[in-house]
Amino acid sequence: MISDFHNDILTAVNGELPKKYLKNNIITAVFRGNRTFDEALQIASRARLPAFEDVGYDDLDEDKLISLNPIYVGLTWNGENRLGYGCNFSDGLKNEGKDLIKKLNKKGIAVDCAHISEGGFRDIIDNAETVVDSHTCFNGVFKHKRNLSDWQLKELVSRGSLIGVTCYTSFMTDGKRCKISDFIRQIDYFVQKFGANNLAVGTDFYGCENYVENTLSYDLLYGLTRSGLEKNGYDNKSIDKILCNNLLNFTEKIKRTHF
Repeated sequence: MISDFHNDILTAVNGELPKKYLKNNIITAVFRGNRTFDEALQIASRARLPAFEDVGYDDLDEDKLISLNPIYVGLTWNGENRLGYGCNFSDGLKNEGKDLIKKLNKKGIAVDCAHISEGGFRDIIDNAETVVDSHTCFNGVFKHKRNLSDWQLKELVSRGSLIGVTCYTSFMTDGKRCKISDFIRQIDYFVQKFGANNLAVGTDFYGCENYVENTLSYDLLYGLTRSGLEKNGYDNKSIDKILCNNLLNFTEKIKRTHF
């Protein structure tokens, strides 16, 4: 089974999703962009495991959002919206963002801190009962405004959060090419510091321009990742956790809470 914490195919491809997305544990997120919330709802209805990336819609209907039972909800993208501030800022959440978290808590819906500002991150961990970061890399390996620092990782791990290491080249290197070894470095950095129980893969497929090995293929990416981790001494149990089982367990837990 394929597990992916964050895939943007819903907002990149029209029509029915490929069967692979309906049979596997692939969480497909709706990115706000210039869409209305009603348009986003129509898109999300195509997904088996929907999520939302930036719900700062002018016409946001919180009850409709919650009724769709998304796996997680991200409050911002990189900029400012009605709920708070993204990673281009340092400010925290607005009152409306904090109020939305309270509603998400009641339904067991996770709050995604991908894209959030440092102030917003602190507000999320102070207010949300279930926190995740669906797609990120790590500042301890490569500095980027979207990457998490060690203090943030410690906060998340201490809460039992799941973190998705992503495939976006710009979060790992200065260039347009990113090798599987760069991706393995990110995984290994996290595991050496925090263990293998809180890490998954959140590819961000269809959500950015350049990926590890320039591939949108799960078979190639996961095959190369498994091989690279094996060469670094990882056993099958740990590899299976990172590539599949941690996220599968999380998804099943969220689904049990929802239904």
